[in-house]
Amino acid sequence: MDSSPSPDLQQFTGYLLRLAYVKSAGAAQECIPEDTHIREVAILSILAEQGAMSQRALSEVTHVNRSLIVKLVDGLEAKGWVIRERNPHDRRSYALQLTRAGEEALANLNDDVDKGEAELNAALTADEVDRLKSRLRELLVDDPALTVTSLTDRTGYLITHAHHTLRGWAERGLEPLGLHPRDFGVLMTIARDEPCSQAHLAAALGVSSPAALCFLDRLEAVGYVSRSRDPGDRRLLALTLTEAGRSCLERARHAVAGVQEQIAARLGPTGDADLRALLSKLLTR
Repeated sequence: MDSSPSPDLQQFTGYLLRLAYVKSAGAAQECIPEDTHIREVAILSILAEQGAMSQRALSEVTHVNRSLIVKLVDGLEAKGWVIRERNPHDRRSYALQLTRAGEEALANLNDDVDKGEAELNAALTADEVDRLKSRLRELLVDDPALTVTSLTDRTGYLITHAHHTLRGWAERGLEPLGLHPRDFGVLMTIARDEPCSQAHLAAALGVSSPAALCFLDRLEAVGYVSRSRDPGDRRLLALTLTEAGRSCLERARHAVAGVQEQIAARLGPTGDADLRALLSKLLTR
């Protein structure tokens, strides 16, 4: 699937970070064993560095919801890499500890992740990689993710948490409009290319066709998108925005502009532009 940035959307840092997140997760996942998830590597690294901690504390550091943390820890425990013990300070909770087998697994997995990092950073010079990581750390200032010093020099780790941070900002900005950040991308793309096909929309956003269909179903249900037969090819559906969709998009533009202002306030306008340029270059390969 093409992950090159959409010209109209690449002015938004959050959009570039989403594509970079998808690329970084894919690069890492391809280099580690099939029965291991990249999130498991992060959990092992955190426990190795910070020692025993509760599932709640682990959720706060990783920004992964507690129900998913439970599933991840269940898997790690089944492999013998992590053990759960009653927290001596709170008998209602468990303290997670890394086992010797977990330490050995982490050493091997770190070598694998290094290969994924090299692939992720391949389009950048060494200086650009350092600059990118510096910009991402600035964006994440005061984030608990930066307390895991063994991971804060990994581009993929920083991209992951920066993506989650900006997605949270965008969700809060768009919530009054009843939109999700992905909806903004859909509306922007259709507005630029209408009438367009579902396949074109999916390619422009870097998502699968079924995912695009799911987004469209919701936006059509609220009256923002219209689907009709393409007069040039009756087998295809042509996507257009309704008047309500155009009005909503204009309001959404203002909300997303507010997110960009938050980013510029943290990095400075020059820093934000530099981050977008570096992310765009990272995505070229």
